[in-house]
Amino acid sequence: MTPGNDAERSPTGASRCRGGPPPDLTSRPLIVDTHVHVWYRHQPWMAWLAERPVSWDSVRDDFGWSRLRAELDDAGVAELVLVQAGTDTEETRLLLELAESQQSIIGVVGWVGMSSPGATEKDLASINGGKLVGVRTLHRWRPDGEILADPGVAGSFRVLADRGLTIDLFVNDHTELPLLPPLIEAVPNGRYVINHLGRPPIDQDATAQRLWRLAMTRLAALPGVFVKFSGWGTVVRRAEAADVARYAEHVFATFGPARTMYASNWPVALVAAGYHDTFAATLEALSGLTLAEREAVLGGTARACYLTT
Repeated sequence: MTPGNDAERSPTGASRCRGGPPPDLTSRPLIVDTHVHVWYRHQPWMAWLAERPVSWDSVRDDFGWSRLRAELDDAGVAELVLVQAGTDTEETRLLLELAESQQSIIGVVGWVGMSSPGATEKDLASINGGKLVGVRTLHRWRPDGEILADPGVAGSFRVLADRGLTIDLFVNDHTELPLLPPLIEAVPNGRYVINHLGRPPIDQDATAQRLWRLAMTRLAALPGVFVKFSGWGTVVRRAEAADVARYAEHVFATFGPARTMYASNWPVALVAAGYHDTFAATLEALSGLTLAEREAVLGGTARACYLTT
């Protein structure tokens, strides 16, 4: 079954948290959600889902295209970037097929092996382009393992950068952020996207928060590095703007809105809340920005990052 074959499936109450009308802005820009997944839980590359804790029970389900599109429509989100969920090029090929059939999908961030530059080139050749705009690295995931701790992965980064593909950087927690600057500095012509605010330690002590701030400040000083405003809710299993306020302030002060982009991380976000509430909390967290700055975070930055060749 491909990601687009669920046309008759409608969203369930568990995934749609309707606390009133969709959030609104005084002047609503064309909004882009830069991090959403579609998947069927029995696909071979989704085996990792069974290993997640009981708090992930709402996520152990099938999430196909019509279910995603209904959530985006309900929130008034026009466009999106699909992101891989597993480490298999077959999944990336299916996402690219779906993207070709849906105008609102402006790009796909896929997966390729990075055990060597040759492996990266081979997998890229098998995917065949289309709306492929980037590749995501998954540190500690099979088959590549401790990928960000290996200086040799810079060779694969160079292959991606030379082809104009962004490099989405996934870290398991903020302690892995210091692995990133040496790799970025080794391939300075790349465009890099830190996923999920660099996993801020919302539920940890002041020392952990200071380490996150220092690491993000260093990353923000490097050209060509962007950050996705997403993922904080899954840390504490709720989506409230107050939880992310101090981290948002730091990101806007260092990266700035021109290098920060909205992302829901749906359906993983269901660990915390439904799409509606996640989006509403994001808008609340952006309320201190000017209209132009909000427009950048909610759409302009995404196009500058992912659609620049």
